Amino acid sequence: MIIENTDGSRTFFVEAGPTDGETLVLLHGLGADHEMWTPQIETFAERGYHVLAPDLLGHGQSSRAQTLTLADWERQIIHLLDFQGLQRCTPVGVSMGGVIAQSFAMHHPDRLRRLILCDTFGELKTWKEKLLGVSQIAGLHLFKLLGPNMLARSMAATYKAPFARAARDYFVTKSQHADIAQMILARKAINRIDAIGKIDGQRTPTLVMVGDQFGEFFIRANRKIADAIASARFVILPNAMDPSNLVNPAAFNREVLDFLSQE
Repeated sequence: MIIENTDGSRTFFVEAGPTDGETLVLLHGLGADHEMWTPQIETFAERGYHVLAPDLLGHGQSSRAQTLTLADWERQIIHLLDFQGLQRCTPVGVSMGGVIAQSFAMHHPDRLRRLILCDTFGELKTWKEKLLGVSQIAGLHLFKLLGPNMLARSMAATYKAPFARAARDYFVTKSQHADIAQMILARKAINRIDAIGKIDGQRTPTLVMVGDQFGEFFIRANRKIADAIASARFVILPNAMDPSNLVNPAAFNREVLDFLSQE
C-alpha cells in the first residue's frame, strides 16, 4: 500500500496480522526494502502481532529524496502511525533501521511501547567509529563510479558463508538495481546519530542484538548501546551478521518473540 505523507512524500508499506495486536514497525537496512523482512512478517503476524514494514525514504517504492536526515525518517514513521490511528508501536530496527529506531526513541518516547535493535550503532565518536562512517561513504562513492554490478559482487563476497545464502541472494538482487546516490544520502544521515545514553530504558523496555560474524568491534558497538540503556537485554546471535534477521532468522525470531512475550 502507498500513502501520501503531509510533506508530499510517499510511503510504501506492507501490513500483516491483527490490527488489535501490538504493532511492530520493521525498519530495514541501507540499500534494502521491506522484503528484507520476509522471514519475519508472516511469522510475527501469525503470533498475533500487527506488523507494518515500510520502505524507508530513499529506498524501495517510497519517495526518493533530495536531502535526508534522521528527522525525515522519524516523521515518516509518525505519518504511518497516524494513518493507522495508532499512538504507540514497537520499532524493530536492523542496521540503518536500528539507527533510525534509536533516533525515534530519543525524540518520540511517547510513541513507543518497546524497542528492538540489531546490528547497529548509536554514535560515531571514537576515531575507529568515525573511520567506519567515512569509509562506508567512500566505498559507496566508489561503487557509484564502478556501477551496481560491482556492488552486487561485493555483496556476494560479504555473504559467502553457507549460512548467509538468503542474505547473499537478496542483496545481490537488490544491488543490481540500487540507487547508490540515495544510499550515500542515507549513510550520511545515519552517521549523525548521537543516541548513547539518551534512551530511557526504564520507560521503554529494550532488546539489543548483534550477530557474531562481523567481529568484536561490531559486537562492542552494540554492547555499548545496551550498556547505556537501563535494563536493556543484550544478546549475541550465533552464525549471524548484519542483517541478522535474514542471515539467521530462526535465532533472530526466537529472541524477538521471547522478548515480546515478557510483560
